[in-house]
Amino acid sequence: MSDQIEDDPLLGPLFDSAEKKARWLIRIKIAYYIWIAFMVVGIIVFLVWFIFL
Repeated sequence: MSDQIEDDPLLGPLFDSAEKKARWLIRIKIAYYIWIAFMVVGIIVFLVWFIFL
């Protein structure tokens, strides 16, 4: 079994060149930062709601 993402039948076309791989890594980082921001905001809202209820 190969560990290279380029050899994957579904994801291979998305990561077949260095430029595409770099673009996708940037998109994944942005999505990760947005997810962290939503988690932090959600926890803060939950704590404020719990404290003032």
